Amino acid sequence: MKKNNPTNLPTNLVLNSVLAISICAVAIFIVLKAPQILDKREIREFNRDLKNYNVKLQILTDEKEIAEFKVVIADNDYKKMYGLMNLDDLPSSHGMLFPFATSRIVGMWMKNTRIPLDMIFIDADNEIASIATDTIPYSLAIISSQKEVKSVLEINAGLTKKLGIRVGQRVRILN
Repeated sequence: MKKNNPTNLPTNLVLNSVLAISICAVAIFIVLKAPQILDKREIREFNRDLKNYNVKLQILTDEKEIAEFKVVIADNDYKKMYGLMNLDDLPSSHGMLFPFATSRIVGMWMKNTRIPLDMIFIDADNEIASIATDTIPYSLAIISSQKEVKSVLEINAGLTKKLGIRVGQRVRILN
């Protein structure tokens, strides 16, 4: 029978301490990352679930409604980055609204966006400041608002022309 060597006790203590600290660090990492993993899944799915398109947005000319969309709000940076990426289709009555805390010139792109879009840039007075039509899927080209805006509405390409949506018209959000 082998006896414990007293000189090995500090080495065993150090190894056991390192092992315990490592296990705790991994457990803490898993606990802290779990919400982020769930958030990433939620972000990937938020543009696919039509129940999320629950805010009504109207476009008006002389207070007469010319178009109404059900929109999903990209209300955090992750959703804004993901946008309408990886969607194969978007119902023609739906869109996504990207609100910003302050007015600024905004640059958008079509990275990983499979469908062409019209981008409607809306200023702080809720007027359409500019429109980018028929954007090119997957393009990395920056699409500028050209003017300071407070939000951007993305809808299917061709709808601005078809519905008569123009610069200067008003936008109203209901709900």
